[in-house]
Amino acid sequence: NMGLILITHDLGVVADVADKIAVMYAGRIVETAPVHEIYKRPAHPYTRGLLDSIPRLDQKGQELFAIKGLPPNLLRLPTGCSFNPRCIAAQDICRSEIPVLQAVSEQDGSELPGRHSACHFWKEQIHG
Repeated sequence: NMGLILITHDLGVVADVADKIAVMYAGRIVETAPVHEIYKRPAHPYTRGLLDSIPRLDQKGQELFAIKGLPPNLLRLPTGCSFNPRCIAAQDICRSEIPVLQAVSEQDGSELPGRHSACHFWKEQIHG
């Protein structure tokens, strides 16, 4: 029953101490979710990239995954989604329109409580 703000790129650490997660990129929240839900089905490509970069015992000796490119200059953010220059799923709309943080739902339309994503293609991210 305590509030805590933990700022880290290491989502492996977060799993042990948090109930809810807000993932930020370039100063904006890009995804929110209960901790276990975000690990099972991330709804934003940046979140997926962070999760993929966690070292795993079953991949010992293999090259670690890293999100390609560099974080943006906060004084000159890219147009559209700030993550679009580094995103493997980016399309034209990502380069022109800033995605709003919206509720995430199951394929049948039922809302996933506490889940939000600021990605034009969150459905493809979460539902594969």
